[in-house]
Amino acid sequence: MFILGNFLIGLGVALRILIDIEMFFVIISAILSWFPLPSRIYYYFQAIADIVEKPVRRLIPRIGPVDISPLISIVILVFLDRFLIQSIIDLGYMLK
Repeated sequence: MFILGNFLIGLGVALRILIDIEMFFVIISAILSWFPLPSRIYYYFQAIADIVEKPVRRLIPRIGPVDISPLISIVILVFLDRFLIQSIIDLGYMLK
């Protein structure tokens, strides 16, 4: 069972890193959207941040000029990290 435990721990850590990277892209994309002239790097960050933000934008429309989809996306990512991924890692440690 220790092999399955190690696999689950590794999977959980890898997913945690991916979620952290996605949160970084969401935050940087939101900050870059405040500047008037979007650059090429803005479009790069936005394309990666849209992986999480597009479904949120479909469910929650803009409130006037304010787009709260980055905030809600971060809340969803933190929930996934703290609940789902931590559960996978804890299960891996129990099987070890």
